[in-house]
Amino acid sequence: AFLTCFGPLSRNRTVGVRLGRGETLQDILATSREVAEGVETASALVRWLAKKGSDPNFNPYASRACVKYPILFGVAAILEGRITPREGLGRLLAMPPKPED
Repeated sequence: AFLTCFGPLSRNRTVGVRLGRGETLQDILATSREVAEGVETASALVRWLAKKGSDPNFNPYASRACVKYPILFGVAAILEGRITPREGLGRLLAMPPKPED
């Protein structure tokens, strides 16, 4: 798990580190030789949740969609250029603590 989550060989982590250093996503993707699948997955999952959220019968806890929404939406907003990594971190840290399932 170390290599795929937190290690320097993680493609998704590398994108995040470079975004945090101020590079644009466009420049990162243009200079990367590997695919960081999380870049497309974050936006796709947000779109899927929005679509499912409009369905009154949708229950994310009844499916495998029980994900950490604040982090997901923050990552998607950063990747889409709507907020900076610093703003995303600030928003996450400003949330009141609560127990997780």
